[in-house]
Amino acid sequence: MRYLLLFLSLSCCLAAYPQRAIKAYVMANVVRINSVSPEETNDDDLAGIGDAIGDARIVMLGEQDHGDAPAFLAKTRMIRYLHEKKGFNVLAFESDVFGLNTGWDRLDKNPDSVAAFLRVNIFPIWTLCKACDNLFYQYIPATLATPHPLVVSGFDNQMILRYASLQLTHYLDSCFRAWELPITKAPDYNSAVLPFLDSLGKKMTYQDPGNFPRIDGYLRIIREQAIQGGKADEYGLLLINSMIAERIQYQYLRSDYHQSFNARDVQMADNLRWLATKKYSGEKIIVWAANGHVGRYADSSGKRDKKLVAMGYLFTRDTALSRETYVLGFTSYSGEAGRMTTMQQYKVPAPEKNGFETWIDPSWEYAFVDFKKFNCTNTAREVFQLKGLGHQSRFKKEWNQVFDGIFYIRNMYSCIQQNQGDLR
Repeated sequence: MRYLLLFLSLSCCLAAYPQRAIKAYVMANVVRINSVSPEETNDDDLAGIGDAIGDARIVMLGEQDHGDAPAFLAKTRMIRYLHEKKGFNVLAFESDVFGLNTGWDRLDKNPDSVAAFLRVNIFPIWTLCKACDNLFYQYIPATLATPHPLVVSGFDNQMILRYASLQLTHYLDSCFRAWELPITKAPDYNSAVLPFLDSLGKKMTYQDPGNFPRIDGYLRIIREQAIQGGKADEYGLLLINSMIAERIQYQYLRSDYHQSFNARDVQMADNLRWLATKKYSGEKIIVWAANGHVGRYADSSGKRDKKLVAMGYLFTRDTALSRETYVLGFTSYSGEAGRMTTMQQYKVPAPEKNGFETWIDPSWEYAFVDFKKFNCTNTAREVFQLKGLGHQSRFKKEWNQVFDGIFYIRNMYSCIQQNQGDLR
């Protein structure tokens, strides 16, 4: 009987979507998006995205690469829509967890100070990009004068931006003393330990590989004493763990990319979980990060010791958080890409033959597909090609299990740098 039911179920799927089920579904259900302009006032074309998100409390917005200007424009437009039409009130960035929590909380929320703060405490790949001008220097500051301000936060363990470089060591010192850690009584605490920790926030110490054992030694002693003492708060421990993850990330950045990536994403998942369940429990959160971080994937490509585990996968392993989360990935057909601060422009590779990007009407500039609806009604598991990790098209996965939906961009182009005089 069980096998008969399985056969009938598969037969229904095949009848509904002959040949390739996922391709037929995409071509029948893709929604055209008219514009990515943040100034677009008619949001009727975003209704499909809103319906797909439904009652989700956490929406993750990805991007293929950190210089994708039309993706940034689209995300800005969606942030405004989610904030004004669906009640989202927290915007968490793939940037400095300390600066965008402690720094933001202590900030005088007038438009000028907010714009200046965001510019130096969110990574410049975004804050110096003209495509993000509306979000950082107009929309976010303007919401703070309304009854429903948009609160900024962050979850990246890399605590190296302006506020952290100036204030993190002072903050941690006050915590260590309040927790009565034995290390604060050490003879070299003021002369050696604190200056060494302070150098981490400025990335100077990471330049010498010989410093890594010393970094690890100090941080693990501090964490052990904080846990044993019983006075440490969860946020303080989170900052210590973020520094440990940062050490692993930088130590193995060139020698073992997988270990470096995983250390960061494991910690970012913990940091985001703390935001979602503690600091902003019950609040509606928008997450801004790369596809490679928000995706629900863990992939070894057949090599057990080379497994990549993404933040989105770790975060949504919690069943309750998974139910509350909608992950929107981005893809594009053609054009040019490249990060403004780190690399030259490059041509976006063409999609693979019969890849996802070829299923979209070529006359459409932008489109959206909701995979969640397909996943709820189809049991067949099918791999297909989609440029979900960077702009590469060689990855063949069950992308409908990695992302809940996809935002499609026909022509990609990279950021133009924001002139300092243009900042409001």
